Amino acid sequence: MAKLILHVGLGKTGTTAFQDAIRESSEPLKEAGYLCAGPRLKFAVPKDEELEAQYLAGEAEHLAKALRSLEKVAANSPDISTIVWSNETMGMAPDLPAVVDVIAQFIDETSVFEALEVAICFRRQDEWAESAYRQWSLKHKMMQPRGIESPEAWLERSWQSMDYLGQYQAWAKLGADRIRVMTYDEMREAGGSVPFLCTAFGLPVDLITEDIHGKKHVSLGPAQSYLNALFNSSYDGPVRPIEFAGVFEACELPELDEKGSCFLSAELRQTILDRCQPDNDALAKQVFGREHLFSDAPVGGQVLYANGQSDTMLYLCRIVGIQQQILDRQQQTVARQQQILDRQTVELNEKKHQVNRLTGRLNHEAEHLASVAARLRDMEKPGYLYRKIKRRLKAKFGRET
Repeated sequence: MAKLILHVGLGKTGTTAFQDAIRESSEPLKEAGYLCAGPRLKFAVPKDEELEAQYLAGEAEHLAKALRSLEKVAANSPDISTIVWSNETMGMAPDLPAVVDVIAQFIDETSVFEALEVAICFRRQDEWAESAYRQWSLKHKMMQPRGIESPEAWLERSWQSMDYLGQYQAWAKLGADRIRVMTYDEMREAGGSVPFLCTAFGLPVDLITEDIHGKKHVSLGPAQSYLNALFNSSYDGPVRPIEFAGVFEACELPELDEKGSCFLSAELRQTILDRCQPDNDALAKQVFGREHLFSDAPVGGQVLYANGQSDTMLYLCRIVGIQQQILDRQQQTVARQQQILDRQTVELNEKKHQVNRLTGRLNHEAEHLASVAARLRDMEKPGYLYRKIKRRLKAKFGRET
């Protein structure tokens, strides 16, 4: 019987780096008995059972179907000892109790998995908020109206995501022995999410692809985030990060801010930490038996990002220049294609002339063949030779014989 590990986030705690690493190393891990399903189950279940989008793992109905698909895979894969499903939307679901209820029911009913573990990582809220604001307000526009959402407005709709004690209590319905609580501080001390989570989940770290093992998933910097937010702000409704990602890729836009600037001020970060500290301490005592959940490092946000307009102008100059280069290359390509087309047109016209000449010859031959065929038909008629000789004698001697 197999073990199922549900890595439920939270987002902005190294989840993408871990998912990338185990995806790149999925084959050697599978040979060793570890099946890493992928956020949408792409690497575990049949294509028609994959999740259409990653966020659907946070919806009860889709989650229930996904767990049953994993159960079928485990039942038909005796060489697999552990299945790891990493998808942070489970831990950040708007209706977390419904998600927990689905998993609780699955635990009660499954006869395939002998153990199920839910692993969740928490990051100190003042740090998490800065990273999350850039991701889900600036890079990935979640709100409906146009414009750039302020950090304060984003916080008002995001406090639930920073209620770690409430989240733990919701997950604890599955049994405290099934819940593994981790902190981002521990990940940093271990060298990143990849080595830390592989060790925590019992995955052989030596099987992780070397160039991925040391690779860190880098989020957008402040200048890049601001530029992305300006693009998003021109649209009504949510905008996916992929909409502007092509510009970053095509133009290779570097981060222009070198001061480590932030969007959330030190005062706002301190407000966040002060609000969350009592519940953090209660969670630390309940889970770890210690006084504090996180380190007592000072809050950041001492330098606020203030160069949005000038950085944007620099980016736009770079984008325009690169776009012009792209247009020039495209025009050169079009010119080359036109030259090729012109040559092909000349060749085609020559072929047409050749075809016309050949058609004339064929028509002449056809007429000749038709004449021969007519003569042959005449030769097949009774008395043909006699009549022919008679005509020739008459023509020669002027009389019939």
